[in-house]
Amino acid sequence: MSLTPDHFDSQPAELLRSGRPVLAGISGGRDSMALLSLLSGMEGCRVIACHVHHGLRPEADEEAQFVREYAASAGVPCVWRRADVAGMAHVQGISTEEAARKTRQNLFLEWTAEYPGALVALAHHRNDQQETALLHLCRGASGIHGMSPVSIWANGLTVVRPLLNFSRKEITAYLEEKNIPWREDASNQSTEYTRNALRHHVVPRLNEIFRRDTSLSFSRACRIENQIRTALAQALEAMDLTDPQGRLYLPGVNRLPQELKQCAVHHYLRQQSVPDLTEAAVLRVMKILDADGPSRTSLPGGKMAVRKEKRLFVKDAPPQINKGEPRPADTAGGI
Repeated sequence: MSLTPDHFDSQPAELLRSGRPVLAGISGGRDSMALLSLLSGMEGCRVIACHVHHGLRPEADEEAQFVREYAASAGVPCVWRRADVAGMAHVQGISTEEAARKTRQNLFLEWTAEYPGALVALAHHRNDQQETALLHLCRGASGIHGMSPVSIWANGLTVVRPLLNFSRKEITAYLEEKNIPWREDASNQSTEYTRNALRHHVVPRLNEIFRRDTSLSFSRACRIENQIRTALAQALEAMDLTDPQGRLYLPGVNRLPQELKQCAVHHYLRQQSVPDLTEAAVLRVMKILDADGPSRTSLPGGKMAVRKEKRLFVKDAPPQINKGEPRPADTAGGI
C-alpha cells in the first residue's frame, strides 16, 4: 500500500482535513517524522509539531533541536516542553513508561489552550498494533484488542492514528524515498523492555513459523475486536449506569447478569484510563461491588477503585510512605 494521505482510513482522514488544529506528537524518530511529513503536505490539515523532552537520555537535547529545526524548514509551527518524567515516576510510585505517557497527555491538554478545538495525531503503525495486542494477551487483558484509528482520551482529547494500517517497512521506504531524516532511539534495541523483546524475538519467530507478515492478521483481529468493543460500549452507555458525577451507580450495575456486570466494570475502568488493565484487576474490583465486601482495591498506574454510598469511582492512590517516616496528617483516615 502506498503511504499517502489518500490511503488513510476515512475517519481519521476526515478529521485531519476538518480544519481543526492537529497536534502531532513528534519525537524525531522514524514513525513520527513520516507522520510530520505526511500531515504537512496534506490538504486542509493544520498541523503543529509537538515535542516532549522526557529528560531521560543524553541525546534528548539533540533530538529536541532536530525536531524544531526540521519543523521550521517545513514551515510547520512547533511547540515543545522539557519534563521531569523520572521525578514524576518516583513521586507517584509508577513506572517510567506510565509517567511518560501521563506527561504527554497532560502537555497535549495544555497545548490545546493555545490551539482551541485541536485534536492529537500519533504515529502508531501496524507493527505497533501487533505488539500492543500481544502485550494485552500476555498480561491477561480481555480479547486481542489494540489501538483504534480514532479514540478519545480520558481528558477529552480526540486522538487519531492515521498510520495504523501501514507497516514499519513501508514507513522506512517512504522516508528513504523522500530523503527525510530521523533519529534512532538506541533504547529501541534493548530487550530489557517487554515491547522491545516482543519486537526483536517473538514477532520475527511468529513470522518465521507462519511464513508471512503476521502483523496483517493481528491488524484484522484488532479491527474486529474493536468493532465488537464499540458496539458493547454503545449498549452499556445506553443503560445509563453512571451518575451525573460520572461514578458507576452500583444498584444499576448489580441488577445485570454476571457476565454483563463484569463488562460494565471493565468498560468503566477503561474510561478512567486505568493502564495495563488485566482480568485480575477487574475481578478485584468486582469484589467491592458487594456492600459486605471490601470498599477499595488497588489498580495499575497508581490508581485505586473505591466504593462509597452505592457508587464506584477511581482515584489516584496516596503516595507510598517509607517505613519510619511519619504519616502526613491530611491522609489519616477517610477516603
